[in-house]
Amino acid sequence: MTSVLVTGAGGFIGRRVVFAANNAGYGVTPIVRKPHLSNVRGVVQLDLRLPLDDLPPVDWILHLAGGYAGAGDAELRHADLEIAHNVIHWGLEAGIKNWIFASAAEVYGDIHGVAAEEAPTQPVIPYGRIKLMVERLLIEEIKDVPNCRVVILRIGEVYGSEGRLLNELAVRLKRGFCPWPGSGRVPLSFVHVDDVAQAFLCAMQSAPVGVSVYNVADDTPATWRDFLRRVAQLSRAKPPVFLPKPLVHFYALCSTLARRAARREAILTRQAIRLITTPKALSNARLKRDLGFQPRYPGYSEGLEEALHGLSHHT
Repeated sequence: MTSVLVTGAGGFIGRRVVFAANNAGYGVTPIVRKPHLSNVRGVVQLDLRLPLDDLPPVDWILHLAGGYAGAGDAELRHADLEIAHNVIHWGLEAGIKNWIFASAAEVYGDIHGVAAEEAPTQPVIPYGRIKLMVERLLIEEIKDVPNCRVVILRIGEVYGSEGRLLNELAVRLKRGFCPWPGSGRVPLSFVHVDDVAQAFLCAMQSAPVGVSVYNVADDTPATWRDFLRRVAQLSRAKPPVFLPKPLVHFYALCSTLARRAARREAILTRQAIRLITTPKALSNARLKRDLGFQPRYPGYSEGLEEALHGLSHHT
């Protein structure tokens, strides 16, 4: 049986990757920081910012652990970079040759048109910069390992019933006031969380020896405006209010201060606003051609119906 270790297994994507790998017959060791996976065997609770030891040897490391996408440079360096160093060090010491890293579309920066994997990497926000740094660190550290596989998955905007995106939108739409920065006509690629999990399985089954990079997205780039209006329509709520960016920045500052006063994590940060106003339309042609990826939800509209149906059972 092929064995895999999944970091960030308690996260939104990580949980689906664990379930998909288990269902596909892999032996899975999920690594979590907080005990979210009570119904999954073999869960190991660790703070990956600390040196690792006493982990079982595995055939693959699926590295998904990291900080909040809307965090700043210092916070992401303290989380993602330290975690990556520790996981890579342990993996090399354990002789592991096969790696998949969950990167992000934000490594490309302000995309003009639709980005293929050959597009320049010029990130403009902390999340994109840290993902690119970890990509390069992993490739540099693993490149001389004979017969290794290093797979970089650059993932588009992920949604699903248990994700932060739809949960936050549902709360704000129910309140009747959901502000959104700018016109919402930013082009980007969405991808359902179950299709992201499928991409990990495709990579384990078919990735070639060496370093390979794949975009993970559905078949049809869209805009935030289209996506948000569809969410509102399916939720039978008023659509978001598209506001000038300075006004939303002020609203975000007030929201952040209020959440900090309540000792809760800030969600609508300055970096988060930049995150959702950065174009990130991706081509998934290489992933489909080389690894046999076929999204279950080729467009966001089909996936939203499933996700919002699932969300209604969680709220």
